[in-house]
Amino acid sequence: MSLTSEFLKSEFTKRKTKNPNFSVRAFARWLELSPAQVSQVMSGKRPLTLKALEKINKKLDISPFEKQTLVDSLVGSSAKRQNPTMLAEEQQSFRSLSEDQFKMMADWYHVAILSLTRIPNAKADPRWIARKLNISVEDANEALQRLLRLGIVETSPKFIQIGDPLKVISEIPSSAIRRYHKQNLALASEKVETIDNSMRNFDSLCIAINTKDIPLLKNHIDRFLNQIQKFSDKSKPDHVYNLNLQLFPITNLEELP
Repeated sequence: MSLTSEFLKSEFTKRKTKNPNFSVRAFARWLELSPAQVSQVMSGKRPLTLKALEKINKKLDISPFEKQTLVDSLVGSSAKRQNPTMLAEEQQSFRSLSEDQFKMMADWYHVAILSLTRIPNAKADPRWIARKLNISVEDANEALQRLLRLGIVETSPKFIQIGDPLKVISEIPSSAIRRYHKQNLALASEKVETIDNSMRNFDSLCIAINTKDIPLLKNHIDRFLNQIQKFSDKSKPDHVYNLNLQLFPITNLEELP
């Protein structure tokens, strides 16, 4: 059963509970769709179209979050039917490191050095790197040599990153990954005091959510980060920025039902 089928069935059941005489025909008429279409979509025999979803959105006042989830479901299913390789080609590719490899470069400035390679006239010079990132020359030199040994950068004929962008996968318990994120949190705490507001953006959103929806919300965050990566790839950079999104509970999970 597809996500759109479950969604329509849920909406129909809500109205049926309030009015036992409420029928699929009445539901379809209210949605301005044909009874056959609604019936087949709810039974999973027919996919919902984007045009039909627009009508449903107007009638049910679906939130942007819900609408995007349904659109993703529809587009994903359609794309897989038409061209199974299309989605893979459209998605941003990332290079995964083994945990042992990442332990070697868990300090935040390793990833920053990779981004520095995209700055015009970037130099594989520890002194230049140290000055740009405000770290010691010793740390810059050790990080640069480490990235060279791992085959992630090359310095000749140009100072560039080799291969796809790296992605830190936080789902795997790891002291190295925790260290990396803790360092980024500390950097954010420092920059909120030292960087002018016109050159930074710190926002916070406190939301109430069902813990069962956390995987879905994390998927939306991953898609957003992929879009930001694609935007970065097309830009002409002159500085390196760090984007951090934190999602964590502030209520006691042990007290949840």
